[in-house]
Amino acid sequence: MGKGKGNNKPGSKIPSTVPQKDHYSRISYLLNATNHFTSSSKYNILSRGYARNLDLVAKKTVIKLTPALKRSLCKKCNTFLIPGLTLTVFIENESKSKASHNDVLVHQCLYCHSKKRFPIGSNRDYVVFSERDDVKVSST
Repeated sequence: MGKGKGNNKPGSKIPSTVPQKDHYSRISYLLNATNHFTSSSKYNILSRGYARNLDLVAKKTVIKLTPALKRSLCKKCNTFLIPGLTLTVFIENESKSKASHNDVLVHQCLYCHSKKRFPIGSNRDYVVFSERDDVKVSST
């Protein structure tokens, strides 16, 4: 057989690698740079530029970002959202009956004032499926 990339037999000399490893490392670097520069208001524009670049790299290389990472970036102005610094978190209930099952968790960006709403209802301790610790990932 030839020395193609698909030749990953037990006796072959070609190591198996992570596909798109360089793109993942670039996204990781941009995320760390965005997080670092968000804390100082002096470099806020640079931080937003890094966040925009992170989003563009993920879209161009068709890499699926985790829901937690998506929620940490404002879709409108590309600000890295840190509660208390660039993000306000509150619970609102705009229903007429004001029942607790109609409660909505609201994340509001402090720069562009856009809002993300997450229905939480009466379960205040709800954790997103992808962020639970008890979820077992199968290796198949």
